[in-house]
Parts: sequence; structure tokens; C-alpha cells
Amino acid sequence: MASPIDTCVVSIDSAVRDSISRARRNSDLAGNDDHALGAASSNYFEKLTDSASKPMQLTPAELHELYDGTTVPQHRYLAPSLTAAVHSPVIALDPAKWFAGIEDVDLSSVAAAWLNTNSNTEYEQLKRIELDPDAGQLTAVLTVKQSIGYCGGHMTAGSREFVAFWVDWGSGFQYMGTTSAAVHDSGRLPVTGQETSVVLPIHLSRQTENEGAKTVKVRAVLSWNTPPSTTNPNAPVVWGESLDCTILISGGQKVAVPTWRSVAPHSLWFSMSAPALTAAPYPA
Repeated sequence: MASPIDTCVVSIDSAVRDSISRARRNSDLAGNDDHALGAASSNYFEKLTDSASKPMQLTPAELHELYDGTTVPQHRYLAPSLTAAVHSPVIALDPAKWFAGIEDVDLSSVAAAWLNTNSNTEYEQLKRIELDPDAGQLTAVLTVKQSIGYCGGHMTAGSREFVAFWVDWGSGFQYMGTTSAAVHDSGRLPVTGQETSVVLPIHLSRQTENEGAKTVKVRAVLSWNTPPSTTNPNAPVVWGESLDCTILISGGQKVAVPTWRSVAPHSLWFSMSAPALTAAPYPA
């Protein structure tokens, strides 16, 4: 009886030979077995590597099986599918087909819970915004607060924490861009959660050239697994929140000195470790 390894080798050998046969029929390689062998083998293993490098995206049924009976609510792990359903007439017309395999779920109740969730920070939360004027980048530091609820472990595609940045140079918020970081379920987390960062390049000199010192307002909008709005800085998010800060930019040196203000807490402390300047809620 062949072992799993032998079976695997036979399968790969068969696939390579099949690729060689197709390569030999290629007029450009006709009569050159070495070239045919090289092209076929390279093509096969390139596809094999590419397939292995792409993490698996769990289906709604697989997510339900993974989280059923845990503390993760259904309107959390099914949120990506609910978002897709809202923007897809095909799914909206036949939700049962899209959510096949989870017939025991009351989709109406799940959808209602999802629609009634606004700025929930139970799973992720913005901690601070950092500006590095030398590198020319804005950084949002966020805290992943739970060990599960992120659409799978590290062998899967997991999910993403999206952050959109907005800057008010004096005439209202302007959208600067969106960046993101991958997150996954993990075994254990520190009591205080796990910090992760997202970075967006920003050109301060273009906005402050030939100007004196000025203050600008920066807003970061965090949204789990769904990119936040790129047209409305006040658009609500389901899982996530927004955080504001005010930055004083020195026109002469183009160095930012923060006078930060969070949208939530009122007492702030300052950490000015060059070159990055940061602010956060005063630690307890």
C-alpha cells in the first residue's frame, strides 16, 4: 500500500509529466526536450507555490462552525457577508444560497443586530495617532483586544483592520488615504491587548510651503474588515471608531508639535520621543 508521501510524489510526477507533454506541443519548444522540461517544471511549481501562498478565505458556513458556541456574536463573524449582501443585489435576492450551511441562524435577527451596531470597540480600538515629520508619514496605533473573532487563525486569510486618514488644513476635512493591517485569531493575548500599527505617507511640505506655523486637525477612522468611507469623514462604522487630534505645524522647520485632543477622553498625556510625536489618553 502506497504511503501518503509516495502518493504525493506520484501525483506531482504525473502533473509534471502532463505539463511536459503540453510544453512539447508548443511550437516554440518543439524538438528541445531540455527546454520543454524546464518550462513545464517551472510552470508547474510556480503554480503550486502560488496556490500554497494564498491563505484560505473562510466561507460563512466555515465561520459559523468555527465560532458557534463561542463568545463571538454572529453579527461579528458574519459581518463581511452581511456587508457583501448589502452591496450585491444577487445576494440580497437569494440570501439563503449565500449563507448555505448555516440554516440554524436567524438571518433577520443577525442583520438587525448588525445594523444596530455602531462604533463597537470590543474587539479593536484606536489608541493614538503618531506623526513622523522626518519620514513624512501618519501612523495609527490600534489595539487588538480579543484572541478570537477575526475570521480565522494564521493559516487563513483572517481579516483586516482598515484606517482612513482625514486632514483639515483649514477648509474642512480632506481624504488623505486608507491603509490596513492583517489580523487573525491567536492563542493568547496580553491583558492589555496586542498593539498593531498602520502607516500612511503624507507630504506636509506641500501644504505648509510658504506658510507660517499653523494647526491642522487629523482624523483616523478605524473599521474592521470593511473599508471606511472615502467621501464622508463622519460616516458611521460598525466595528471600529474614529479618533481626532490637532497638530501644530512649525512653518519654518516644518516640524509638528502636537496639541492632541481625543474625541473620547479629556485628560491627555504627551510622549515626545523624536522623531515621532505621539499623544494618547492619560494612562490609569
